[in-house]
Amino acid sequence: MKKDNAITIFFLTRSLFFGLGISLLCKYTNKDTYIGAIIGTLLGLIIILCYRYIIQNKKNKSLNEILNQNKIIGLIVRILFLAASIIILIYTLLTYKTFISSFLLATTPVFMILIPWLILLIYCAWGGIPMINKLATSLFPFSIILSILSIFSIFGNFDYYNFLPILTTKPTSLFMSIIAFAGISTFPGILTLHLESNIKNYVKFYLLSAILVIITIICVNGIFGEVLVNIFRFPEYMILKQVILLDFIEKIENILSIVWAFDLFITSAFAIYSIKTLVPAKKNNFSTLIIIAIIAILIDKFFDFNYIYELFAYYALPYISFILPLIIIILLIYLLKKTN
Repeated sequence: MKKDNAITIFFLTRSLFFGLGISLLCKYTNKDTYIGAIIGTLLGLIIILCYRYIIQNKKNKSLNEILNQNKIIGLIVRILFLAASIIILIYTLLTYKTFISSFLLATTPVFMILIPWLILLIYCAWGGIPMINKLATSLFPFSIILSILSIFSIFGNFDYYNFLPILTTKPTSLFMSIIAFAGISTFPGILTLHLESNIKNYVKFYLLSAILVIITIICVNGIFGEVLVNIFRFPEYMILKQVILLDFIEKIENILSIVWAFDLFITSAFAIYSIKTLVPAKKNNFSTLIIIAIIAILIDKFFDFNYIYELFAYYALPYISFILPLIIIILLIYLLKKTN
C-alpha cells in the first residue's frame, strides 16, 4: 500500500456535514457557527492525533490481531467499532437517499435510489483498502477543484453584515457547536484505524478538509443570514443555486455538489469494508450483505415514513459522534499499552 493512504481522511472528515452537520451547527449558533467550527477543529485535531497514535502503534498488526489479543476488552471494542461502522453507514446512506429523493428523483422509490448505489459500494468495499485508496486518490483533485470553484462562484452574493454583531450566542450553545463539530468531523475518521502504520500526511488531510467545511459554513451564513440558514435542510446545496458562471451558465449546482457525493461514497464504502472486517471471518461476506440489506430496509421502510425517527437520528448525531469514538480510543490505547 502506498504511504499516502491517509488521503481517505479528507473525504471522511466532510461526509457527515452534508445535509446533517452544517444545518445542525447553524441551529446551535446561527451567525457565530464559524467560531464554534474553528475551535471545534482544534478539539477534533486532538481526536485525530489519537487515531494517528493508534494506527502508528499497531505497527505491522491488523486491527483484528490487536482485538484478538484480549478476549474481553477486544470483544467490547469489536462490538463498539462494528456499531460505529453501522451507524456511519446508516447516516451516509440516509443523507444520500434524502438528497436524491428531495432534489433529483422526487418520484423515484427509495429502493430504486439505493440499490444501484449499494451495488457500487459493495464492489468497492470488496476490493479492500487498496481500491478505496485508489478511488480516493483519483477523486481528490476533482474534489479540490470543484470545492474551490464553488467557493469563488458564490462570493458575489456574500453579505458581511450577516455576521454582525458577533458573539451573541449563548456559551452553552457555542460549547455544543464546538463539541458537535469536533465529533462530526472525526467520527468517520475512526474507520482509518484499519489502515497500516505507514501513514503520511494524515493530519494535513484532516485540516484541509476541516478548513473547507469552515469556509462552506462562512459562505452559508454570509449568504443566507441567521434566519434563512435554519430553513433549509441542505443549505450548502441551496447556496449553489445562486451560482452563475461567466454570467450565462446557470443551474450547475448539481455538478458542483458532486463533491459531497464523493465524500458520501468513500465513507460508505469504507464503512462497509469495516463491517466486513469486524464480523466473524467465517461467512463474513454473507453476514455483511445481510447487515447492508437490513440497513437498506430500515432506511426505505423506517426512516422514509417516520419523520420523528429521522429527527431523532439528526439530533443524536453530535452525542454519538463525540462519545462513541472516545470510548473506543481509550480502550484501544489500553490494549496497545498492554500488548506492548
